[in-house]
Amino acid sequence: MKTTYLKAPFQFKQLDVPIPEIGEEDILLKIKACGFCGSEMTLLQYAAEEWTPFGHEIAGIVEKIGSHVKNVKVGDKVVVESSTFNPYSDEARNGQPELNGLGHDDLINYIGTRDVMGFSEYTAVPAALCVQIDKLDFIEGALIEPLGVAMDLFKTADIRLNDDVLVYGAGTIGLMVVQLAVAAGANVYVANRSRSKKKAELALQFGAKEVIFTDKENILEYKFPKGGLDKILVTAPPAVIPDAVNLMNLGGILAFIGISYGEEAMITLDSNIVHHKKMQIRASDAVPALYFPLCIDLVEEGVVDLKSLVTYHLDLDHVQEGMEAFVADPENNVKAVLVNE
Repeated sequence: MKTTYLKAPFQFKQLDVPIPEIGEEDILLKIKACGFCGSEMTLLQYAAEEWTPFGHEIAGIVEKIGSHVKNVKVGDKVVVESSTFNPYSDEARNGQPELNGLGHDDLINYIGTRDVMGFSEYTAVPAALCVQIDKLDFIEGALIEPLGVAMDLFKTADIRLNDDVLVYGAGTIGLMVVQLAVAAGANVYVANRSRSKKKAELALQFGAKEVIFTDKENILEYKFPKGGLDKILVTAPPAVIPDAVNLMNLGGILAFIGISYGEEAMITLDSNIVHHKKMQIRASDAVPALYFPLCIDLVEEGVVDLKSLVTYHLDLDHVQEGMEAFVADPENNVKAVLVNE
């Protein structure tokens, strides 16, 4: 079968490998769609020093099940959680399954545990990570994983009715968060660079009141209706956080999921601003993956539009060419998804 690996800088390689064997608790998934995640762009640009399997935003059809699998059957349409908590862990039994995350040996994980991942024809997946979809198509299904990430950020920020909210960064996660915040009754503003016209169009389409282009306007001088913001959700690199704290209203919450590496991961804050504004800075890290059933319901009910985010379809035989075209079109690119017919 076909699978694809990536390596920095910006290289893809297709391999012919055996269909993966499955264990007693696994399923063999025939992949129908897989999103290309922003974290994988980091691997592609500079972080992957060796050839690396990739693709964790997966939807497909169950082809085969292990002898102990009971939650799905052959022929089911499913999406794959990138990880899930161990229900027998101390954290889960103490009512905090979200803390059974990175660094826990009993975390049930897909990322980093497979030689063949989502940019393939088939992959082996722990059955515990499979969530059934009935009404969604496979492309929508593949985007449930990043929607779960957006939901984690949304819940971390504790957005409430009539909050003034800034979403800093209008990538896939940011545009999903815009939809969630608007649905919650918030007044939503978006900060992004001006080169991406499509992202700005989608932000407004999804209900944002205005898109502030940070390369053309000093966001610190923007006149928000309440003077500042009740909530800020950062999906951009954390370098924007020191300025963002200046925009907070008293008692505000800044939640972030954007990440950087090396020196760019380091930021310096004025602690007096944080102190006197009585604000909170909260980190969202969607490991383990949560909220898939809720996310599926919201898409089925039309609360969240995933299809409009997909601007490029990739095919397994032309991943290199497809991703080069995607990157070369910053005005229009939002999300690239592999589609296996």
